[in-house]
Amino acid sequence: MKNGFAHFSIRFLTAVLAGLFLLLLRAAAHNPVFALLTPQFASPWELGKLLYWPLLLAAAIPLRQGGKFSERLPWLTLAPLAAVLVFWALSALRPGPGVYLLVWIVLSAAALALAQRGILSKGNRDLWLVLTVALGILYIVLTFLPPGLGPFLDSADVAAMAT
Repeated sequence: MKNGFAHFSIRFLTAVLAGLFLLLLRAAAHNPVFALLTPQFASPWELGKLLYWPLLLAAAIPLRQGGKFSERLPWLTLAPLAAVLVFWALSALRPGPGVYLLVWIVLSAAALALAQRGILSKGNRDLWLVLTVALGILYIVLTFLPPGLGPFLDSADVAAMAT
């Protein structure tokens, strides 16, 4: 892969800029369409959207010799779920936003690098497609009907934690 770093750089920059755009969009507009794409509050599940949607966009960029989209599907599913677990573990420590931002950047870079290397791309691509679409549907449904437990709660909201 002669242009591997260039392909990674383009996808990583796309993912980071898309995530930052989603954060700006969240601050500027409040409507149901943007609610699907942006975190509504600082729960680990909602923050996972910052990995899922930007990585989906970055993985869809067609680059010559950049591999097929279906080869990147495992990391479109595993990276946001790993982010939810890491953010949930971090929420107990109550770190500042800089820590969450650093974790988001590291997980985005790791997911794109592993996807480009083709790790986990040898399995059943149809299964990974179904899991990726299912995760997107879960993000859509649980935006409007979140359960009141675990990673779906905002750790900054004391009233939510008391229930």
